[in-house]
Amino acid sequence: MLTIFNTSPEVARSDVDTAVLPLGSIEPKGPHLPVGLDMMLANRFGRDFSTGKAVYLLPVLPFSTAVEARGFPGAVALRQQTQWDALFDVAGVLGRHGFRRLIVLDFSNYNWIVKHAVREINLNRELLDAIWMNPKEFAREAAEEEMLPDYGGGAVETSLAMALDEAPVDDLPEDFLPESPREYIDYHGLAAVAPDGYWGRPSAASGEEGRRLYGVMLERSLEFAEYALGLFPEGGGLRSDEREELWWPRGEIPGAEGRAPDWHRSISQIRDADAPFAIIPTSATEQHSTSQPLATDYVQALELVRRVASQTGAYLLPAMPVVTSWGHIRFRGTVTFSAMTVRRTIEDVAESLRASGFERAALLNIHGGNWVLKPTLIEINRRYDDFLLVADGDILSYRGQANVELLHASEGEGSFIKAFYPEAFKEENLVDYSPNCPASAFDFTGIGGVTPQGVWGYPSKSTPEQGRREVEEKVERTLDYLDRAFSAADRLRGRGG
Repeated sequence: MLTIFNTSPEVARSDVDTAVLPLGSIEPKGPHLPVGLDMMLANRFGRDFSTGKAVYLLPVLPFSTAVEARGFPGAVALRQQTQWDALFDVAGVLGRHGFRRLIVLDFSNYNWIVKHAVREINLNRELLDAIWMNPKEFAREAAEEEMLPDYGGGAVETSLAMALDEAPVDDLPEDFLPESPREYIDYHGLAAVAPDGYWGRPSAASGEEGRRLYGVMLERSLEFAEYALGLFPEGGGLRSDEREELWWPRGEIPGAEGRAPDWHRSISQIRDADAPFAIIPTSATEQHSTSQPLATDYVQALELVRRVASQTGAYLLPAMPVVTSWGHIRFRGTVTFSAMTVRRTIEDVAESLRASGFERAALLNIHGGNWVLKPTLIEINRRYDDFLLVADGDILSYRGQANVELLHASEGEGSFIKAFYPEAFKEENLVDYSPNCPASAFDFTGIGGVTPQGVWGYPSKSTPEQGRREVEEKVERTLDYLDRAFSAADRLRGRGG
């Protein structure tokens, strides 16, 4: 298994031709389960499904098309077009890099468009061979009759949450079984049919049953993958792979600490926290030279935003691991959305936050190629009088045409990886190089046109001490800027001091 903690050259040297894409969701699961339960399941299941297999495990895409659930505290929903474009963007990049097969592991209860997208990837566009499955459906099929139905937050999902060490489960609410059929959610929205955001029998849940169902999910998903992949002309199931695997050092994606509510909390906890604003983190999955992992921007974002959230009490959304990384498209393992997919995603997230009662949000960006964020932010702020979106400074303003010596995978990023993810820093492959040319080279040829190994600077100068110091400095700068930006908004929008 290859992951985003490998370097791009490691992915390029491999003969791996199958990618695994887990899909999560930030949707209501009742007052007792985290809104990010599907993301936790996708993260854990993606690892277990891929371990020992010749696959490239992509990061979890955190948002789904849960528009039926929009308005619940903390919930986020993408439009169908946004999710469609995201899947086609990923499939297109993977095909460009020589991947022949894509396995989509979908954990949302609302991603109705995904199956249709996979069908067109196969039968219309023929970008690569793609298969789709929702592993939770295997669990529902194997569940005892008294555990059903479960349309979110019922006995099946609650049992699976109990089986996950990192998923907090609060006191179980009473069973809720409305007389309405499931499709009434399509007509009236979840809140009208299930006002507390769950539908099922949580009283029938247990950790023991969750572990059994998780095992069934894994077994049947692997069986289905073997069957479905065998239907394609070249056939063949999942090959074994004994290479050393890099995974999240903590075993899970880091969440907020302290008093901040984040996607590990339930809708009732998020509501009661009364967070002053929401944080939308954006990062990237892209090459970072021969010595640093593809996850470098992503993990930087996670470490920064959880500190900012902890000190402000803001509601922290999961970081977007894929954005616009076209400057790195020559390098295998890089994953990118089109600029318009990123634009629509930010618009959808902002609209979801506004619908759930947030009046303010902050974009915290750790990626130099996200130029589309600036015009998107401007238009969102012109669209709404009752919602404000700020950033941590002037997002990616014009950088000029002077030569730049340090720009990517250099001393600062290398120092961060050495400090926080040292096992992912490949000292033996370290290369220093600076083309010392304008940053606009990205626009014309990408970084690969001016530095063949993807490094623009001197990572040999990196130290863990510098990495830890710079994170704390970034946190202080971000906190100061957000305080000034929100205070200025109060004055300019007539709210007083």
